[in-house]
Amino acid sequence: MKYLKLLFLVLIILFLLVFVIQNVGQKITLKFFSSNFAFSTEMIVALLISLVVGFLIGYLIAGFQILEQKKIVRALKSEYKKVKKEIDLLRNKDLEEVEIEE
Repeated sequence: MKYLKLLFLVLIILFLLVFVIQNVGQKITLKFFSSNFAFSTEMIVALLISLVVGFLIGYLIAGFQILEQKKIVRALKSEYKKVKKEIDLLRNKDLEEVEIEE
């Protein structure tokens, strides 16, 4: 799985590299909400900015998911310790004591 992820990442980088090489020197105009917020730049700059923003958003989302999973793991470990302690207590009791309590 690790190699598959690496292969996928290399393919994406190669695809972007070919795209950038074919479009070197092209100017684009970016508009935000209206023509008041417009600026011109080269396509490579716009691609790099969008790539960096995409990575940051991805890491942020992944970070929240990792924190949520750690919270679940802590809760399950706590529950596991309680159940294990209860099982150990039941193992140490004599069979007659267990039958009387039920």
